[in-house]
Amino acid sequence: MGAKYVNIDRETPLLLPMDLREWVAADDLVHFVVEAVNEVDVRGEEGRGRGSEQYPPRMMLALLIYSYAGGVFSSRKIERLTYQDVSVRYLCANTHPDHDTIAAFRAKRRELFERSFATVIKLARELKLVQLGTVYLDGTKLGADASKRASLNAAELEQEIEQADRQVCMLLLEKAEAADRADEDRGQRLPQELANAEVRKAKLAAAKAALQARSVAAPTAKNPTINLTDPDSRIMPSAKGGFIQGYNAQLAVEANGVIVAQTVCQATNDRAQLEPTAAVLQAEPGEIENLVVDQGYDNQAPIDLVTAARDLLVVCEPQASAKAPAAKRTRARAALAAKRLARAKVAHSHFGRTLLHERQTTVEPVIGSLKHNLRFRRFHLRGLARVRTEWCLVTTAYNCRQLWRRALARAAKN
Repeated sequence: MGAKYVNIDRETPLLLPMDLREWVAADDLVHFVVEAVNEVDVRGEEGRGRGSEQYPPRMMLALLIYSYAGGVFSSRKIERLTYQDVSVRYLCANTHPDHDTIAAFRAKRRELFERSFATVIKLARELKLVQLGTVYLDGTKLGADASKRASLNAAELEQEIEQADRQVCMLLLEKAEAADRADEDRGQRLPQELANAEVRKAKLAAAKAALQARSVAAPTAKNPTINLTDPDSRIMPSAKGGFIQGYNAQLAVEANGVIVAQTVCQATNDRAQLEPTAAVLQAEPGEIENLVVDQGYDNQAPIDLVTAARDLLVVCEPQASAKAPAAKRTRARAALAAKRLARAKVAHSHFGRTLLHERQTTVEPVIGSLKHNLRFRRFHLRGLARVRTEWCLVTTAYNCRQLWRRALARAAKN
């Protein structure tokens, strides 16, 4: 007897209108994202995008968060999901924002993404899924949407400017000769080439001015460079060795792995990043008792500022440094040495060693998950302001994944 297969009929239309809710699992992440976004204040976010249709801010916000949570960052791929992914079709109510609308919304809604980040943390508090007594900080280098090959120093920039000048002069001469030899209809290719050359020349001049301003602001920098694709990015040492063209992304994570602060900077190290990261912590004063960082944050001035402003203990093991002879120590250096010694005693105590070990098992796995599970290893927007916007978006998406999983685990236990 032959096997009885399910009848597959692709020709007969559905007799009743489909209900997308029946096609999405009840425990799908999309439901959590939609509910979380419904709590976000979107007043003042109305405004037409660049596409042919205008979509509600909440729907666009939920679309971006859900896509980023699934490791999809390209606006074209997100547009494709609105046709191919059942959960996304449900989220968008079977509408299809084009990639231009998605890209424009993502680039210009930083305040909305910041409110979304804060709203998700508030939701985590209500679900009792965060523990803010101890918070762990770390930074990671992420690539920019630019290549190192597009970075030039002052001498290389001068060569490029001279080459651009010669190209403009040559095209002007060719245009004049073409006008002498032929009528106005010939040589139509030259004006466009000339326009492109003029644009490149202006871009190089702007890069030269920016590099000069950067040199004035940091006169001790050796052989500074500027990237023509993303001038705000910097050449930074990578944890795996070598250098990348990118940014320094900062994270603060609580004990359950929820991100409670995030920011992005252009600094190549973390020495000055404790204060700006602590300033954006989603916590009330006095709510955090311990702030745990690695040796990269060993800088007494910001540690003192954060300790006083937040009324907490900063656990940071001092870096090894040569001690100055006692006879040559000034009062200020002696006070600094005493503070470093006090921090070393805390870090080397059982309490301090426990917290420093916990830092390795909280914030570092979050960074690894962002890079390897979500595959977010570089930014897809250019410029520091837009990079900060995208970092806020990706950390919000990560938090939604974390809270959704914890909520499911809690429900399974009950």
